[in-house]
Amino acid sequence: MDLNADQATVRTSEVFRGLTRLGEGETIPLGALTQALGDRAFGLLVLIFALPNIIPMIPGVSTISGVVIAIVGLQMLIGRHDPWLPAFIADRGLPRAETAKMIERAIPWVEKLESLARPRALFMTRGVMRMLIGAMFVMLGVVLALPLSWIGNFPPGVALLIMSVGFLEEDGLLVGAAHILGLLATLLVVVIVGGVIAGAAWLIG
Repeated sequence: MDLNADQATVRTSEVFRGLTRLGEGETIPLGALTQALGDRAFGLLVLIFALPNIIPMIPGVSTISGVVIAIVGLQMLIGRHDPWLPAFIADRGLPRAETAKMIERAIPWVEKLESLARPRALFMTRGVMRMLIGAMFVMLGVVLALPLSWIGNFPPGVALLIMSVGFLEEDGLLVGAAHILGLLATLLVVVIVGGVIAGAAWLIG
């Protein structure tokens, strides 16, 4: 599939499959990725960088994925219409082979969400609510950037997966469900971090 085609006419999973054909060599440049995604770049960038927290196949990506998601969410929050990545991130690349494997494992999840998704409750994906989605991306991105275990990253990753697909498919009900899941995931991480701090204080004391 041509990523430069009218992406409004294709499903998220089809655009997703075409990502591994971007660029040349053994890595997929993030700058080229951002430019190729067009008006769906916000949702697709979040979707791409949520996956390493659900399917951990690319070592060391969890922290940078949280940073990228937070940057994308912040730009939605302030009303930008297309995402921008700073040079130190845009110049990086995703390993092509591992990314392709990760995407192939994730496609069934995305397709299941697509089978449920349809344009509805559109007010949840537009206007002020779009900014609220951005705020949730920022919060969950910060959570993912914390040095947590895979278990701590999994719930926020799932919330981001559901929210990004709901946003891309303009399904306000999916987005609403993801907001609830995102808040619960954040609460879980706060409990985990609080438990670790309390445990460390008890050991020291």
